Amino acid sequence: MDIIILCAAAIIGFFLFIANRPQSYPSILLPKEQAIATAAHYLKNLCGIDVSGWKTYGMYWNDRETVNRLHQLNMLNRLRAILFEWGLVESWRIRFVKSGKSAVVGINAKGEITFLHVDAGAIRGLSPLNEISKRSAQEIKETLTWDQGGLWSAAKVTGEGKREEDFSDIITYWYIVESDEIRMKLSVQTQDNRVVRILSESEILTSTMGQVVRQEFRDSALNLSGFVGSFLSTIAGVLLLIYIDGANQTMMSLCIAFVIVTAVLLTAVDDISMSIVNAFDSRLSVKSVYLIGILSALMASVAYGSMAFIASLAGFKLAIKQSLVLYNNTSFQIGAGISLAMVTLGAFAFIFKVLESRGAVRISPELSDRSIFLSGFRLKQCVSISIQSSILEETIFRLLGISTILWFFHNEFVAVIITSLLWAFLHQGSGYNPGWIRWSQLVIFGLILGYAFLTFGFLTVIIAHFLHNFTLLFMPLLNYKLQLNRNNQAIHHSELVKNLSE
Repeated sequence: MDIIILCAAAIIGFFLFIANRPQSYPSILLPKEQAIATAAHYLKNLCGIDVSGWKTYGMYWNDRETVNRLHQLNMLNRLRAILFEWGLVESWRIRFVKSGKSAVVGINAKGEITFLHVDAGAIRGLSPLNEISKRSAQEIKETLTWDQGGLWSAAKVTGEGKREEDFSDIITYWYIVESDEIRMKLSVQTQDNRVVRILSESEILTSTMGQVVRQEFRDSALNLSGFVGSFLSTIAGVLLLIYIDGANQTMMSLCIAFVIVTAVLLTAVDDISMSIVNAFDSRLSVKSVYLIGILSALMASVAYGSMAFIASLAGFKLAIKQSLVLYNNTSFQIGAGISLAMVTLGAFAFIFKVLESRGAVRISPELSDRSIFLSGFRLKQCVSISIQSSILEETIFRLLGISTILWFFHNEFVAVIITSLLWAFLHQGSGYNPGWIRWSQLVIFGLILGYAFLTFGFLTVIIAHFLHNFTLLFMPLLNYKLQLNRNNQAIHHSELVKNLSE
């Protein structure tokens, strides 16, 4: 009977979540292959570089700082179309690499170039691009204009400057594109008539920016407090093991550590590929970058695994001393965890939907889930992050935290409250304004997990936390994949109709 009730609650919660998920906008991101071909075309025409045969790395890019600030200022919804056009969201960063040569290109949703950085080695030894000694700022703009009505079509020339360096003529052209509430300054640098740099800087035209900057500082401080808290929990675990003289459940702690290590290493190669796009020194080989990246991932996995091992050893010891449930009645705990995850997902989605409809909270897809599913995430990234967050956080805050506070104060309410508050500090309210509503939701979720740990057991909260996070990460990814399939089917249908009509 209990299993039937849990299953029914899980099903109701899941459909409630699906029906009330925050609004998500259809992606207009270019297909990756098209973005790579467009970037190669620009390099050929602007720099005279043929990148066919070069290694290619790509990742989704957005100007998260500008998007977050607009969201905090309640300006994001009305400026979203401008952000698309200017390439501040829905953009690609494509890097081409070949034996000491590197070039990275930014491509927006319209196929326009928004960023360019060509290493000196990529143009060294190339024959002159053409015989024109100097092009005007207007000619440079016309060369960069891909779409009438797009970014470069709207850009205005503001000036230019020239300097000589290493027997090369380096000229910088400055442009500006602006609306009533935001503007972007653009600079284009040429070397011997080749375009080798395109940079941009966004500026929001408001007098209340100071408040937003202070909020960003507070969020950064909270993130740091989460790191400090995790470090202190490891020290506390060591001290508790010494004080309580010995440990048990060693094999279970080793299993937890092994799972954490595996989860960290699961995405190591993809993380390295993304780091190559963001920051790559052409003086290094790609193999050396991968070697350093793998070593860094190994060190991180060992650090996180050790943290989980020590915290679980101490937590298990204290939990057993106080007769707390760990993973007894496994099948029931799994069912309870699944039900708890779905019920909380559905309830929170419904509450946020009501709050948003009444104007009490604003939710930004670009910040709350969009950057997740477009930033190169695939199924294994969803699995990796969900495993790390659920096992590490539940081990530190529920298993160790509640057991320790309960041991000292003998009060379940105090233990659950304190650990829920500390756990909420680990998370930012990114994508939600005001942020305190999101933080309050996390505190409530922490309270639910805390009482579930005391009532049902440790396995229940791990299952609930994992499934909760995995669903939040996977659903946007699934929606994006379904949208791509619909787009591809529509294109195939239109081509079929065109062929039949011919």
